[in-house]
Amino acid sequence: MEDARPAVVIRIGSHSEKEYIEKVGSRFDGLMIAANLVEVTPGASASLLVKIAGENKKTPYYFDPMTYAFGSYVDPATGQLRTDLDWIKSEQKVKGGKKGQVARLFKSSYAKLAAALGPPFSTAVDEGSAVTPADFNTKAKLKSVAEAVVRYQRERIKDVFRTDDDYKDYANEVPEPAVVFAPYFYIEPSDAGGWIDANLRLARAAVDLGDASELHMILSAPRVLLTDQRTTKHLEFELAKTGVKGVWLWFSRLDEQSASYEELKCLRDLVTNLSEAGLKVYNLHGGYFSLALSKFGMTGIAHGIGYGEQKDVVPIVGQSTPTVRYYVPPLHGRFGVPNIVLCFNTLGITTPAAFWDHICNCAICKGIVGKGLDRFSNFGEMHYSTPISKRMAQTPAAAKLCRFHFLLSRLRERDSVENMDADAIKEQLRMARTEWNRTVLRNDLPHIDLWRRALS
Repeated sequence: MEDARPAVVIRIGSHSEKEYIEKVGSRFDGLMIAANLVEVTPGASASLLVKIAGENKKTPYYFDPMTYAFGSYVDPATGQLRTDLDWIKSEQKVKGGKKGQVARLFKSSYAKLAAALGPPFSTAVDEGSAVTPADFNTKAKLKSVAEAVVRYQRERIKDVFRTDDDYKDYANEVPEPAVVFAPYFYIEPSDAGGWIDANLRLARAAVDLGDASELHMILSAPRVLLTDQRTTKHLEFELAKTGVKGVWLWFSRLDEQSASYEELKCLRDLVTNLSEAGLKVYNLHGGYFSLALSKFGMTGIAHGIGYGEQKDVVPIVGQSTPTVRYYVPPLHGRFGVPNIVLCFNTLGITTPAAFWDHICNCAICKGIVGKGLDRFSNFGEMHYSTPISKRMAQTPAAAKLCRFHFLLSRLRERDSVENMDADAIKEQLRMARTEWNRTVLRNDLPHIDLWRRALS
């Protein structure tokens, strides 16, 4: 366990990220794509996966079936339980309606996914009402859903090629996903027991299919469940009994950089206990702390390109796109460029070489800062995106620089963690805290102290 290199899987959020995937995707340990993205852009998704994962089959890919999207959820704006599936709808023009008439309808990606998976997902869309644990109250229903979700993951990309006359002969050469996920749903707090039971039974049903693929499950739960010792102990015992080979943890809204010591310690203990039970353990939305937990049994992490190290199960509608801040490798966190610049004098950074020694010497940073220390501001460049914009926003070029820098930094973190034990990781964190504690960022670094405690 001490010498294992943790895996880092990159999640593809949209095809606008194609450039990042094509340039550095093969250096990661896998690519993950969501089923709803495939449904809205099947051709582009299939060609991208085959280009990266199909080339000598060096880079595995993972297919998130997104079944949780059809379950009940808590509205983040009101805190109320909802079963209307409104969060996967959007305002759309009504076909055949009056000019300008709009209605709130299911997004085509989810409607197509539901149709591909069949009942109870298609039923939920047809009736506009969420799937419930009662939809899995017989062995026949469990088997039917498990078969549909497993078959979808194994065959969907191949089917895209099969329906194309020019490429149908290559369908059988399309690689299958590295693992197959059982159907999964968010453990909604008002019926946590029912949803836990449903998830466990769906996992067992998928295992019982006897499919040759390695089967994993995704544990999607509210953040508060992590510190519920009674529930986590129950899960630790029951997950191992399902027969799955791996579990991907997703505690909604859990951000490692703002998490409490209790949450971090409970995550460490859960990872340790699950791994000791023989399961591969991943954090579906994790960062550096989860990489460090490879010393306690974490197999790997997944996240997006410059984001996604924490994720709400249900996003807040209308939230603006956040600025892609610069990732400071010694601090394993993102900070605003102006605040980082204010640290230069305190840290003795007066030349590009000093910047590379104290902060980062990746290829991106060398290419930018090497032209002059003042060029570091390129990572935070702002502009008015339109002539009528009232607020400045990050330029696309600055966002791109920050994302590429983050990806290269994450690769370095993955490789360095492999060659350190827990004590060495804690010491490196201590040294960074001591050095940066002299800067204006000192009040933004409590996560380092908490990480060190939780790794003890």
